[in-house]
Amino acid sequence: MKKLFIIFATVCCTVMTQAAKVDKNVNITVNGETRKYQLYVPNNATDNCPLVVSLHGASGHSTDRSPFGTGVADQAGCIVVYPQGKDIYFPVFGGTVTGWDASGEFNDDAKFLMAVIEDVAKTYTIDRKRIYCCGFSNGGMMTYAMTNACSDVFAAFASISGFQLNEFHFRHAGWRPVPFLHIHGKNDDFVKYSLMPTIVDEMVARLGANPVPQKTTVSGKYDKSVYEAGEGSFPYVYYEVDGMGHNDYTANTEDGNSAKTMWNFFKQYTLDTPCDTTLKWRPRIETEGFEPKKHGISLYNSTYVLYFGQTPDTSTKQNVYRTLQFNNGSYKLHFKAEGDADKTIAVKLQKLTGAKNTIIDETVAINGDINLLFKVEDGWGEYRLTITRKDASVNVTLSDLSIHTASEEELSAIQAPAVSRNAGDAVYALSGMKVTGDTHPGNIYIRNNKKFLVK
Repeated sequence: MKKLFIIFATVCCTVMTQAAKVDKNVNITVNGETRKYQLYVPNNATDNCPLVVSLHGASGHSTDRSPFGTGVADQAGCIVVYPQGKDIYFPVFGGTVTGWDASGEFNDDAKFLMAVIEDVAKTYTIDRKRIYCCGFSNGGMMTYAMTNACSDVFAAFASISGFQLNEFHFRHAGWRPVPFLHIHGKNDDFVKYSLMPTIVDEMVARLGANPVPQKTTVSGKYDKSVYEAGEGSFPYVYYEVDGMGHNDYTANTEDGNSAKTMWNFFKQYTLDTPCDTTLKWRPRIETEGFEPKKHGISLYNSTYVLYFGQTPDTSTKQNVYRTLQFNNGSYKLHFKAEGDADKTIAVKLQKLTGAKNTIIDETVAINGDINLLFKVEDGWGEYRLTITRKDASVNVTLSDLSIHTASEEELSAIQAPAVSRNAGDAVYALSGMKVTGDTHPGNIYIRNNKKFLVK
């Protein structure tokens, strides 16, 4: 009898430690405004369980439970929240419908999503390192926006039939690279499938992933492209689904369920998964099989050694075009230039938005590693990078092109100015580094529009 009582008590204790099944609407106040979300807690949710934030599309509702189905939550034992978007004006609809302000900024909708997470955490012990974001259509746009605004909150992201266009600009200058999964129907002419190559290119370069994907095709179902993670980065996984239009669900993945495919992607990652948070852009132009022109990069074309960055055109390009993007901060442009060591190349980084000022305007010798420091102080913007030679006969090859956040060591290296050298270059003494003559370009740093030549 005593043994039976112990068994009974153990079972009761186990049941009590599990979250009771909950499927209810919750109201919360954010910045003085009442907003709501649908909360779903499966029977098998335990302490320290994952949380998925699932965002409906324009004109949708939290009760749609889109796009992350509750059946997958039951299998995975994860809590899901379905936040309710506000009424906002969408030019494409010519009116106001429920949706998300997917601007990429930390706006009121982003604050609402953060408040939802905190509200859930008051009652349930969630694993803060396993919070994921997904969305359909305008909710997918908001998911992309969260990679810019809240990459320090969500461990991984997934979008189905949604990416930034029209009034919402595609921003990808967030705190860190992120794991991202995208599912899109080949028959989607609303959030146009035809525009996806540019979105893919921008994300792959932002992540520093391999620009030549590992591709799998299942006839009649899908093409799956895996842009594998580079060093310190994450992959971008892209499904192009046969026969699918603008929908929030498809059975045409290897899992037979798009929500399950999202979950199987999510569960590989936590906020502790290592990455290089300084990485901002790495197109990996030297990758075997990479065709620069197809990805909006002009290489070795007449006097241009490299040309990247389209002039903003929101009307005809629907806010989908290729540019470099940066938030406020200090950065380092790095590349290797090899070839005619007695020749020079000119490097320019020009802002295409706002003040449209030139951030870098330097001439450097073709002699190995080049490092140029620059600072952004006037807010987020889009940029064009060009590297030119005097004429097409100058032999030069670029590799290892990347932009990172500049380290504190690099920024604090300057001790005191030295005398002005020939050619009008200001040369500074650098901590722990030997200052070289103006003719040695091995490492050239630019800070506050002054040139530093170091070895």
